[in-house]
Amino acid sequence: MNQEAKTRKTARDGRNSLLAPLNFLVVDDMPAIRRMLKQMLLLLGVTGRIGEAGDGVEAWDMLRDIPYDVVICDINMPRMNGLELLRIMRSSPRYETTPFLMITGEVSEEIVAAAAESDVDNYLLKPFQTAALENRLLEMVKKKLHPNHGEALFRQAKKLKAAGQFDQALNLLARLTQAPYKKQAKTFNLAGECCQALGDLEQAAQHFDQAVEINPRYMKTYQNMAALMENSGRLDEARHYLEQAYRLSPLNTDRLYRLGQLCLQAGDQEQAKTYLHQCLRGGHNFLGSDRSEAAETFLQAGLPEAAETLFSKSLAEEPRNLHLYNRLGIALRRQQKHREALDCYSKALKVDPQSEKIYYNLGILYFDIGEKAKSLEAFSMALKLRPDFPEARSFLARNFVNEASNPQGPRPGKQGGSPS
Repeated sequence: MNQEAKTRKTARDGRNSLLAPLNFLVVDDMPAIRRMLKQMLLLLGVTGRIGEAGDGVEAWDMLRDIPYDVVICDINMPRMNGLELLRIMRSSPRYETTPFLMITGEVSEEIVAAAAESDVDNYLLKPFQTAALENRLLEMVKKKLHPNHGEALFRQAKKLKAAGQFDQALNLLARLTQAPYKKQAKTFNLAGECCQALGDLEQAAQHFDQAVEINPRYMKTYQNMAALMENSGRLDEARHYLEQAYRLSPLNTDRLYRLGQLCLQAGDQEQAKTYLHQCLRGGHNFLGSDRSEAAETFLQAGLPEAAETLFSKSLAEEPRNLHLYNRLGIALRRQQKHREALDCYSKALKVDPQSEKIYYNLGILYFDIGEKAKSLEAFSMALKLRPDFPEARSFLARNFVNEASNPQGPRPGKQGGSPS
């Protein structure tokens, strides 16, 4: 019998049966901490699966493949920190109410605000003993399995909203605003979301105002008010609400990113760059289809290095996407990474040798590095493929005065060789 089996056998008798059958995922970038937590769980009599992940990215990959009942997670980790993982989990129906225990070496006001915003279940401050871990876990699991009547009604209302049954959800929420239930910001916030979904924006705003009046630190309401203002075309007011939430909880990278986007829409590039820099420092991970959109945002904000990283990741998933090659080349060019940009466009032309957009950007690149003959040749190819290419003709008219009367320029191959 190995040591783990012996530990399980020793702990099985007399320990709580509530934790025993559950599956736990332990997330920490330090292997020693993961081993310690696993050993503590075994001592508590856990007989279910105990998974381990070294950071939030690895944890989310595991959570998507295999369901877990409880997550114990460190805050500070590379690639994706604990707060980011918590936000992603809470946005997933599968893990919306999964008990999540945050492990941290310090509990600052900012961390508390950010974690509370994403519905963390509890904290545990390092270092801690097995008994403290047991108490936190039992408290979380009991709350999940045996909610009080008010919490049960609220969860039912959330399920009705998720199913599109907004009127039924509102009926339940109305009960929660009356005695004997205590009025809570989350009740009015959810009612506002239901009204917003039904198109009753005035009533939605009233509910959101009531939520903020009850709890001025309830960040979800500020997010909802910002969305309400944005959908009404009132971008300055949307930004105002998000900035209020930012002052209360500065570690939410989703909000920092959205603030950056709103600043760009308002033409405030410098403030956009500030918010987006903070978003990157906070460890935001852009996943899936959002990554390309984010790359465009960073490029527009004058942060081509961040755009390069995101475009490269998207291109690794879609290696034949010409648009991504094109935008990556622009991000590289803006960083003066001319050789890398040339290599990028060369790969793009292997995917599609007839892409006028690639030749157009290749022409700009050659012009930037002073190879005007190759630049002219690339523009000629772009115009040969698309004679009505206004941007290419305009560039030639501005920069190649002698060739303005013959915008197709010399034939390919006569000057400077093929673009590569």
